[in-house]
Amino acid sequence: MYSFLLITFCSASALASSINSPCKVTDSSCMEIFLNTVQKEIVNGIPELGIMKSDPLFIETIEGNLSILKYKLFNSTLVGFKGCVISNLKINKDITNLKYDLNCPRLSLKGKYEISGRLVVLPIEGKGDYQSVAEKYLVHVESDLKKIEGADGKTHLSIENIIIKCIPQDIISYNFENLFNGQKKLSSEVHKFAYENWREVAELVQDPIWYSLYNNITGSMNKYLLSVAFEDVIRN
Repeated sequence: MYSFLLITFCSASALASSINSPCKVTDSSCMEIFLNTVQKEIVNGIPELGIMKSDPLFIETIEGNLSILKYKLFNSTLVGFKGCVISNLKINKDITNLKYDLNCPRLSLKGKYEISGRLVVLPIEGKGDYQSVAEKYLVHVESDLKKIEGADGKTHLSIENIIIKCIPQDIISYNFENLFNGQKKLSSEVHKFAYENWREVAELVQDPIWYSLYNNITGSMNKYLLSVAFEDVIRN
């Protein structure tokens, strides 16, 4: 147990010191470097902190209960998060609010699906394998920051109450196998509509998917932050 705690402390401390921490709360450039470096480490996984690799990221269930559409995605795998970059970061002076943009060049999601309802205007129904590829995404992220006392008796940060606004920047392709129990004409019409109206379709279905992703990444980020004292990350 002592060896595990020592490895955990040394790994977190080494990462924090390698980023030229602590950053001044007003130094957005320093904080962006810090968060991008931590995000990269988290995506690659930090086993000694209990943080598993998140690219590819396995998501067991994603559920969308929308007004006109119900869907479930099962055993999905997301690839491409390691290419996302944080920019336009802002932290308020009392360090209770965090805002930034996440720029993702390419993301691929595939797994099993069940869907029923209307895809904007067209009826849709089916279950089977699916794949979606997004060429470019911009996500505005806002969250609360909370100071908590860790097991080491020091102050640590925790990211809470995340709000995201997703903006697809380029075409998104969809492939849903076995729509309408394999009726090719109906399936073809839905896929053609989704391709020609990719932005509107994305805006309809995207939020449950992105929140599932962010809940996972935030959990890993908070595990990291629990291993690093507040004073090692931010100074006024």
